[in-house]
Parts: sequence; C-alpha cells; structure tokens
Amino acid sequence: MDGVWGSIKRKLKDMYDRIFVVRMRVAVIGPEKSGKSSIVMKMFGDGLRYQGKQNDAEVYKYDEDYMSYVVYDLKGKKNTRRKWDYFHGMCDVILYCVDSSGDEEEWGEAREKLKSMVYRNLRSKKNILVLGTKNERGNALECIEIVLKLDLLDIEGREVACFSVSAEKNVNVECIKTWLRGQSSFVRSRWGSRVVRSWWKAGFVEN
Repeated sequence: MDGVWGSIKRKLKDMYDRIFVVRMRVAVIGPEKSGKSSIVMKMFGDGLRYQGKQNDAEVYKYDEDYMSYVVYDLKGKKNTRRKWDYFHGMCDVILYCVDSSGDEEEWGEAREKLKSMVYRNLRSKKNILVLGTKNERGNALECIEIVLKLDLLDIEGREVACFSVSAEKNVNVECIKTWLRGQSSFVRSRWGSRVVRSWWKAGFVEN
C-alpha cells in the first residue's frame, strides 16, 4: 500500500510542477575569464546543486518559490561556436558575460562572438541579458558604454538587457534573478505548449 501511495504522491507532485512551477533553462555564455562561474555562484548561493557536466558545460539546479532553474555554465574557450549554438537552441534565456575591464582586443572578441551567435540563430530568438562583470575595477566600463561597445542596439527581434555587476562586491547580482523572474511568463507559455504537444502525442488531447 505504501508503494501505491508513494507512486500517487509522485504523480501528483509531477502534475503540480507541470502546472504551477516554471522550469527555466539558463545558458551562461561568454569569452574566457569573463567571470561566468563567479556570477553563477554568487547569484544562486548555497541553494545551487551541482548536477555534473553536459557537453563541456557545468550543470546546476536551483529551486525557489514557483521557479526551477537549470543553469548551464559554459567554458569560454576558443572553439565554442557549435556548443554555444547547441545551448542557445536548448535553453530558454541567455546570460552573456563580458569582463567590463577588458582591453580593446577583448571587447572586439566579445562583440564578434555575441553578434555571430545571434545571427547564426536568427530563427531561435532567445532573450539575452548581457552582464558586464568585475565592475569593481577602476577601468570597468559603465552600462551605456558596454551597450555601445557590443553594438547591442543593433540586435533586433528579441529582448536584450544589460547590467553592470560585480560578484566580488555583490553589486547588482540580485538584479539578475529579478530579470530571470521577469522572463517567467514567456518561458511558461513555451513550456505550456511543450506539455500540450507531449500530451497530444501520448493521446491525452483530442484533435
């Protein structure tokens, strides 16, 4: 009997999660040494649960209230085009990190990598939050300068936001989660359509 009740409880919890909990897959992308991992750790804190690796990305889970996040922290090595495209297509939103204290060469690399990823994936328009990291440094650029350096105003057809943040000084880190929560209605509609399609394939929804 306990086994039956346990199975029923698991099914009810799964049904509750499908209806009320927003599952959001977040890709954290950026050039090498742009502070991606530090931002992930500071943003989610002790509640972050490590799940292992997938396609060279460190995978984490984090739950709060009605949100359930799966976070993919991608390495910023040189040969990343195929992997960036893979996670761009799989995830719901993109966090693009760039060292706001970088030199001109680093800014050029960050700009070209971002623009290239966007234009390779024009049909899959995922909203992007650009994070200018390490803003505690004296030569760090301000938000408007980051927008101009990366040509963010030229990106159309999707939401593009930009924050200047510091994991070391914990500056504007909470704003990242606020932005993610603001994406929940968009993500919920996508998850809802996925669930309906899965039910339709299983024969639970009449056409």
